[in-house]
Amino acid sequence: MKRRCGISLCFLVPLMILVMGNHVPGVDTGTIVPPEYNPWVQLVLAAPIVLWGGQSFFRRGWSSIVRRQLNMFTLIAIGTGVAFLYSLVALLVPGIFPAEIRSAHGVPVYFEASGAIIVLVQLGQVLELRAREATGRALRALVDLAPAMARVIRADGTEEDIPLTHVAVGDRLRVRPGEKVPVDGVVEEGAGEVDESMITGEPIPVDKKQGDTVIGATLNANVSFVMRAERIGDDMMLSRIVDLVADAQRSLRAPIQQLADVVSLVCAYRLRRQPGCSSAGSPSQLYPSRWSPQSPS
Repeated sequence: MKRRCGISLCFLVPLMILVMGNHVPGVDTGTIVPPEYNPWVQLVLAAPIVLWGGQSFFRRGWSSIVRRQLNMFTLIAIGTGVAFLYSLVALLVPGIFPAEIRSAHGVPVYFEASGAIIVLVQLGQVLELRAREATGRALRALVDLAPAMARVIRADGTEEDIPLTHVAVGDRLRVRPGEKVPVDGVVEEGAGEVDESMITGEPIPVDKKQGDTVIGATLNANVSFVMRAERIGDDMMLSRIVDLVADAQRSLRAPIQQLADVVSLVCAYRLRRQPGCSSAGSPSQLYPSRWSPQSPS
């Protein structure tokens, strides 16, 4: 998407100059491209943006219509597609349009509108991808907080370092000063201070004594203590935090996208109520399962 956005932007800039340049004092686009050729150059610049840069939007828009789940991409596909096709027809066969809308240089075209909309949506998706990548890095940093090894106390009193994945519920673990708590559990012997800032944000270490709970990936500050493992693997608080953030990243949509989905629903309903579209139906028929539209992934 970044590559498509960058290439589409390179076509959009000269396209907007050709269309809007005359509104800048002292600029005459007629000296760059003669007025009679200006729409043709616009077509050449807009076609790669719409047909190549926007092809994913048209696929999603068509899929939303086929599945009767109208959304933001429905509006984008219809709006840019109609603007581009209208302009193409106006350029190729201007004689079919009423004389009132024709000028000395033909029928007005709107290639720049379709191109600008597609590039703006591409830019929004690029920014969204960057935000998702930043969230992904944060998730990986959270996962890296957990220690790789734990020191288990065997039944005969001997101690052994084992991989964290080998720890079982009920194991007695020793946490030495400066080490991270391997899993969630309860203090059985000893007392000390544990830095829980990665969970609570509080920089002051918390006093822990026998019977207190400790959270995996927090830091033992000063005194060695023995704990009993209660939650391991995906049951740990750290794992649940990672899962919640990942689920939120996948499921949440921007409020403006939700608004666009609702607008697409209303527009489609109003359009289908026009004469000649009596086979339509209500918004609930367009969205048989629920009112809230679904966004393609």
